[in-house]
Amino acid sequence: MLRLRRYRVFAIFAVIAIGLLYHFRGLGGIDHPLPSADLKDFGDLKNFGGLKPDEGLKSEGGLKSDGGLIITTKSPSIASTASETRPATSSAVVKAIETTGAFRSPTVKEDGTKTATPTSRPAKASHVATAKPKLGHAFDMQEDDAVPEADDEDAVSKIHWKKQKEHFPIPTESIIQLPTGKPKAIPKIQHAFSDESNTEKMDREKKLGIIKKTFEFSWAGYKKNAWMHDELSPVSGLFRDPFCGWGATLVDSLDTLWIMGLKSEFEEATKAVGKIDFTTSIRNDIPLFETVIRYLGGLIAAYDLGGRKYKVLLDQAVQLAEVLIGAFDTPNRMPMTFYLWKPTFASQPHRANTRVVLAELGSLSLEFTRLAQITKEAKYYDAIARITNEFEMWQNNTRLPGLWPKKVDASGCQKDDTSVMSPIGDAMRKGPGVKAMNQKIEKAPKASKPVDYGEAKAAELSGPLDDGEAARIAGMEKYQIKTGTGKGLMNEADDDESPSTRSTKSPLDKRQLTEDWPESTSLLGEADCKPQGLASPPFTSSEEFTMGGQADSVYEYLPKEYMLLGGLVPQYQSMYELSVEATDKYLLYRPMIPDEKRNILFSGQVSTSGRLDDPDDVNLKAEGTHLTCFIGGMIGVGAKIFNREDDLELAKKLTDGCVWAYESTTTGIMPEGFLTLPCDDRAKCPWNETRYWDELDPFRATRHWRDQADPDVVDKKNGAIDQEAKKASGKAGASSQKEAQGTVSSASKTVTSEEAVATQTKTPSVSGSTPSEPAATFSKKAPLAKRQLGDIENDAVDSSSSTSKGAKSGSSGKSTKAKIGKEPLESAGGSGKKSLLDPSETDEEKSETSTSATLSPTAEATIPVIPSYTPPPIPTQEEYVKARIRDERLPPGVVSEAAKLTDHAHRPEAIESVFIMWRITGDNYWRKKGWQMFEAVHKATVADYGASAIMDVTSETPVTLDEMESFWLAETLKYFYLLFSDPDLISLDDYVLNTEAHPFKRPK
Repeated sequence: MLRLRRYRVFAIFAVIAIGLLYHFRGLGGIDHPLPSADLKDFGDLKNFGGLKPDEGLKSEGGLKSDGGLIITTKSPSIASTASETRPATSSAVVKAIETTGAFRSPTVKEDGTKTATPTSRPAKASHVATAKPKLGHAFDMQEDDAVPEADDEDAVSKIHWKKQKEHFPIPTESIIQLPTGKPKAIPKIQHAFSDESNTEKMDREKKLGIIKKTFEFSWAGYKKNAWMHDELSPVSGLFRDPFCGWGATLVDSLDTLWIMGLKSEFEEATKAVGKIDFTTSIRNDIPLFETVIRYLGGLIAAYDLGGRKYKVLLDQAVQLAEVLIGAFDTPNRMPMTFYLWKPTFASQPHRANTRVVLAELGSLSLEFTRLAQITKEAKYYDAIARITNEFEMWQNNTRLPGLWPKKVDASGCQKDDTSVMSPIGDAMRKGPGVKAMNQKIEKAPKASKPVDYGEAKAAELSGPLDDGEAARIAGMEKYQIKTGTGKGLMNEADDDESPSTRSTKSPLDKRQLTEDWPESTSLLGEADCKPQGLASPPFTSSEEFTMGGQADSVYEYLPKEYMLLGGLVPQYQSMYELSVEATDKYLLYRPMIPDEKRNILFSGQVSTSGRLDDPDDVNLKAEGTHLTCFIGGMIGVGAKIFNREDDLELAKKLTDGCVWAYESTTTGIMPEGFLTLPCDDRAKCPWNETRYWDELDPFRATRHWRDQADPDVVDKKNGAIDQEAKKASGKAGASSQKEAQGTVSSASKTVTSEEAVATQTKTPSVSGSTPSEPAATFSKKAPLAKRQLGDIENDAVDSSSSTSKGAKSGSSGKSTKAKIGKEPLESAGGSGKKSLLDPSETDEEKSETSTSATLSPTAEATIPVIPSYTPPPIPTQEEYVKARIRDERLPPGVVSEAAKLTDHAHRPEAIESVFIMWRITGDNYWRKKGWQMFEAVHKATVADYGASAIMDVTSETPVTLDEMESFWLAETLKYFYLLFSDPDLISLDDYVLNTEAHPFKRPK
């Protein structure tokens, strides 16, 4: 009670103290400004990350000059009548607003006031709502029938990107210029189409109309439910913002709107694009690859297609490019593929990562080249030309010459082995310090020669700098949305670089919001950082080479960049031809399928440590992935422009392989990935069902081990129990039947109960032991523990000499285990030990036996007659294989669905190649197959507000995933549409399409 009273007193004083603090704090916060020193600190806090000292919101909400924080939210449909005011008493408030990504930058209204608009809800946050809340739209209470507009609620201004002084500037005279001169005559790609009949035209236009209506349906769902956001969730009607919240679907779909003749929608979308602020983001980093192919590519293509009349598109493209170009400001000019854009971090010098996804580094050329051609700004071309030069120098020096591995060390810094503590330590190594900020990059040589970027000088300096790799190395590549590079598979075991969309609690936040950069010369001395070009990541003994996810668009861009530059840079042709020859030799394979006349090909994945003369070191993974299906179209285009006519047959077989994969599933849709059985000979591949079954049943020998056992041993084991039971019952006399029953129960209990065993002072020996296996005797000292350890011989050593003698005399050959509890009625023959039923036993022995008998729970226990054990039948190979094919729904020829990668996310690669093969050959086979593909995808993925990715293409009723990637409208439906459009629409002889299907005008 005394303790309770003390706590009551403490509680009373605490309540009084809190009340007083609240009272005086309220008075001070309202009537009196903060002391000057505190004002200065708070002003610094507001400026942190790039806000101007006097920057605040003059409208209803914002940062006030006295440090107060006002946040006002309004509904577009309901007028706000009041605002909520609260003082900002700590840095946590401002930091939370700067890092949550819940608001956009301020925009200027017609009356001159500034507002800040919300973008997307924070993860797992409740939504502020009045009247009619609409889930998925933070602070957005639109009426269902209202035309969606950009949100315009007031909020505190976010951090904005600012152009920084370059740390490793390139001298003007060293900037690599765009090639000049008249473009070369590149061979035509498209087939010379003849006039179609009226019937053919009507059929084609009917299908074209259906595809267009499908696009309009999904576009309407996005416009109504996810306007100005990245992606629509087509089942729930919500939205997602994985790509910085800049409206990825909006920008990605601009050129599709134009191509389909939806001009009014195009102009409406163009006006909305003008409201995007690329200088701020809901993310702490910018995924360079995804941003370039979707946003930059979409803006440039729409500007080209619109006849360069919509200047806002070019202005936005330049604004975005200026932000992204900062990622290239590294000692060797290799970009940070996840650019930490906030001024506090961007103002520091950095290095590229030591583990970069190949496609993220090498798939930036088309977009920056086309922007350089339009704006006449050579710096954009210089940025990607230096990357190409590095790839060219390394191409014949990889572990698989001609190809590059999926992961690349782009840091340009080779560590001394003696200074490397661990892979983690290497990942945390920093770049040159702040002392290198004013150093100039040495003059770059010609494009095809090695370039010295002043790395040696930079390495001499100290100062820990990096691009955030150490903080995100564990989760980076799980982010990939479209490939493993943004377009890649999401099940890679070595996915350790690409970050997922970060929350506000990311460990990067602290690093972004601090300027306490520790100096460390031990990590950055000249001795432990030697300049190098592109290389394999540290601590890799074997590497993977593929045309699929994480690598695909690097190879795709080689012939396309050649065409975009008018054939004036031959290195792209030579690099492409080297890669195709290596691919044909090591990666391409023919799968074994029942239809032997259908000669199809797939491109697999090879793992090697570089010993190519050792067949055991070149391991082909015979996979088929949707992401690899672009290869048919790429090789087809390369066959035409580089006069490699034999490659055209490869292109047809590769494209038809993906068509076969579509036709083989229940839904008629190709899965993300699967494994097949490669043929030994690509020219001839007969169907071998025995080999196929063996592949599906690799553990048959283990499963059927009993088939190889000695039948006599099995029968003896199964019949041992019955034999012992019969023998025991024959020994019992009729005159002592009742006593025998009690004794049997006692003996059985003795074996199975430790308590019963412990009551016996003299343990009888167990008959049936062999000389090599002494009889097991039980002592009072933890007998169960010894049995668990199998220490039977130790038990025998501790037993009495008479027991040992009994074990050595007569043996029946039965196992000890079989005798225990099954023949307790007599001792081993000739052991000198009396039988348990011997009438000559002493009174003391009788008393002991009687006591043991009372342990039986029933007085009428009988010896159980246990039938012989017959194991259930083991499935035959045929039964097992057929059951597996049925349960896993495996198409003929497929041995595995590649770790259940049966999802489908509207990927465009297969229809891309089908479209290109139609335009190259003019063969109606491709149109026929393409329409079958469209019907299957449309039927299986249609949702309430658009089209949804599905979980399992082998199921008759696949589950929807409530995701609609922006490339459904930007790529997949565009390729379906172009397949049935007039061949002159986006002719392959006039345009180059980037990896997001954005068409760039080719020079003539």
